[in-house]
Amino acid sequence: MVIVLVGLFHPTISFCKYEHDSQQLDSAVRVALDRRLTEYFAAIEREGAQVQKGECDFLIETCSDSLMRQHVALTVYEHYRDSKVMGSESVAIHVFDKWIGSGKVKMRDDTELLAAKIFAEFNRQSLIGNKAPELLLYDMEGNPQALFEEPSGRFTVLFFYDTSCATCKLQTILLGSLFRTEDFPIDFVAVYASDDMDSWKKYVEERLDFPSLRIRVHHLWDPEINSDFQRKYGVVQTPRMFLISPDGTIIGRSLDAQALSQMLHAIFDEVELEYGSDESMALYDGIFGDAYPSADDVIGIADYIRSSTLEKADTMMFRQMTGDLLYYLTLQRGEGFKEGLAHLVSDKILSRPDVWKSADDSLKVIGMAQMYEDLLSKSQPGKSVPDMKLPGTLLTSKKEKEGTFRLKKIGGEKNYIMFVTDGCHVCAAEKEAAHGIVSGSKAVKVLMVNVDSVLAESPELASDMFDSFDLSALPFILETDRKGKIVRRYISLQ
Repeated sequence: MVIVLVGLFHPTISFCKYEHDSQQLDSAVRVALDRRLTEYFAAIEREGAQVQKGECDFLIETCSDSLMRQHVALTVYEHYRDSKVMGSESVAIHVFDKWIGSGKVKMRDDTELLAAKIFAEFNRQSLIGNKAPELLLYDMEGNPQALFEEPSGRFTVLFFYDTSCATCKLQTILLGSLFRTEDFPIDFVAVYASDDMDSWKKYVEERLDFPSLRIRVHHLWDPEINSDFQRKYGVVQTPRMFLISPDGTIIGRSLDAQALSQMLHAIFDEVELEYGSDESMALYDGIFGDAYPSADDVIGIADYIRSSTLEKADTMMFRQMTGDLLYYLTLQRGEGFKEGLAHLVSDKILSRPDVWKSADDSLKVIGMAQMYEDLLSKSQPGKSVPDMKLPGTLLTSKKEKEGTFRLKKIGGEKNYIMFVTDGCHVCAAEKEAAHGIVSGSKAVKVLMVNVDSVLAESPELASDMFDSFDLSALPFILETDRKGKIVRRYISLQ
């Protein structure tokens, strides 16, 4: 940006070298200079604050003439002080600190200098990107409430108001309309900036009652101003509104209801997400590695995703990563994956209608989660195995017997019930492993049930079997004790 516009103010070619005999700039020079400054401000308006600070320093440094430098510095300062663009105050304070407060550039008079000092002092702590200053305020019962000592994990709207302020009343009406229409998961902290308890209570009852399931409203004040909220947050007049991120960073200041609405919609509006991409599958392959994880391993990953996203109010990232994990787990075999999937479905999806609430979620995530909830609810550990008789092959250490067997009465200290199908190489490997297990232990028995045979010979029995066990992927193997109680499921004998 400097290279493009350097000709506007380069000291060797611009009128910054103007020589004067009086203590004022020539009016024609001032008009031309102001026009170029206006062009320059427009050119760098979309740049970040740090870039703008550097550009402003450049402008001021190029002016070797003291009156020219004063005019440029004060014009720059006033432009950013009065700008309606959020975050511009930080540039004004930078110019004040480096050029005006340091004495390098003089203000026009002592009154303006005092006003500039007050502006800097009452704004520097609450700039965009700063950690929200801590406050100790009080509720209507006189209980102390500490704000921003620790990250809240939620977005916070901090609203300073006065009951006698007409603009506050208008903004309160607009905020009420916004919060009754949009149920954002936020904290709304309304701080009464004066000291009339009766007026405060009446105002809260009549104007600041926002019934909501997800908006937590806090009504606070500091009648003695011991918290120094005026200086910390620049509350020289009301209303004054800020948006604080879940980690305690100021991301919006000098907001009105409309600007707040735009910011909250940008944060919380739902977007359609795609799940189960090749990249996400590769990511989880890398996380879990080649070994079969335990259920606790899977639950730990799911909990970490929640704590690093949802608990920091990043709902979209939580949905993306949790949805991808759902799709990944449904494709995996093994006890750890399946029991971890049961936790994910129950704890991270179906119990969170506040997160998975869009039509897109219902189609892509909720429906799949409900299907697996049904499958995973069958033959759960700790419950008795369904009391049915199934045809199969019973393996013991002494013999191999064909027949029909009651699942609760297999008779071993440790029993394995295997549902297999023809032509499945994994099933073949598990059957071979089963023979090895029973040959080495009299306490172990294995019942092998051929699902294809049951389907062909007794469709009604097959229907009961599918209602009782998750046979969506074979082999399906579960372990029972001598009383027929299910100990484990989705296991491998290899």
